[in-house]
Amino acid sequence: MAALSESDIARELVPFEVELSAPVLSQLRCYLELLLRWNERINLTGIRDAKTIVRRLFGESLSIARAVELRGCLVDVGSGAGFPGLALKLVAPDLRVTLVEARQKKCAFLKEVARQCGFGGVAVVAERFEDWAAKARLSASLITTRAVVMDSRRLGAMKKLLVPGGKIVLLTTQELSHKIQSEHNEWSWSSSETSPMSKSVILAGRMQ
Repeated sequence: MAALSESDIARELVPFEVELSAPVLSQLRCYLELLLRWNERINLTGIRDAKTIVRRLFGESLSIARAVELRGCLVDVGSGAGFPGLALKLVAPDLRVTLVEARQKKCAFLKEVARQCGFGGVAVVAERFEDWAAKARLSASLITTRAVVMDSRRLGAMKKLLVPGGKIVLLTTQELSHKIQSEHNEWSWSSSETSPMSKSVILAGRMQ
């Protein structure tokens, strides 16, 4: 039995101004069911309630589609259970996505979601981001991350991967958003809310 119906999922996404077609809601439902099942065996997320997962993980991730253009190649740093990078395939199926995650079990989950839910154009890299970025032959138009610590080394690695005009997009808290902006003023930053009911913000940066 499904954890939530597709209409239930659609209702939970209303505050995020996300409208999904029936086939995409079916994909999201597939993703959600796998996440709940795997989360019983490995710690993918501390959130256990299905409705909260839809709001906090899917809703906040999909809000990025309202803040930046999704095109070209996206690299997701510290993907974990696939947020926001893999979730964005729901609304941008042509986006080429590379998910970078150091933990093998989480990589296995990401591959299973891509396979079972029909996400094409997804590569999963089982390495620490900085180690992979140092040798990667790839240019990203967008780099995303959620709840990952930002420091000068990590931002420097991101900068090397970006095409001219490319952006990094961080799903973070209001407090950390202010801290990142004050400590890294070599970037031009802009921030927006994921939704009025959310504690997360979308912080987008472009090199000045």
